[in-house]
Amino acid sequence: MTRHLTGTLISVLLAFPCHATGLITVELIQQVIDTTDAAAMNRDTAGIGAYLSDGFEKIIEFPYDKWMAKVRLDKQEYLGLIDAGWTTVEKYSYKRADTEIHIMPDGLSGLSYSTVTEYVVQDGMEMTSKFREYATYELEDGRPVITRVSGHTLVGDTTPQ
Repeated sequence: MTRHLTGTLISVLLAFPCHATGLITVELIQQVIDTTDAAAMNRDTAGIGAYLSDGFEKIIEFPYDKWMAKVRLDKQEYLGLIDAGWTTVEKYSYKRADTEIHIMPDGLSGLSYSTVTEYVVQDGMEMTSKFREYATYELEDGRPVITRVSGHTLVGDTTPQ
């Protein structure tokens, strides 16, 4: 009886995803964040694209008139948009702050929350925007990738202290 119970217990434990070898970690997510942030500072669209999943989606919410507008972009649309935008920018800087990273209980995905501030000079006009970013991560072919980025543009300085 004990042998049967032990065999059953081992079978059940091995069936859980948390015992798989391909688990995402806080360190892997931080590495993706650091690498894509560096690519953004270098205006390297391909460097960013290398860490976006095949099914990547970017959702942007921003105030429009008295409403909140929402735009959804797939991977190619997003990369095309930023690549085209960087060609017209005279100056660009990018800063991430207030980052938190969480791993889901199954160990197969994770989330990050942060505030991204971008400073742009275009046609002599200076613009600063803050975006509260929520990102999800998974392993794709054994590599950590971003599967979705969503968030909203902050109006005023509402960054958590």
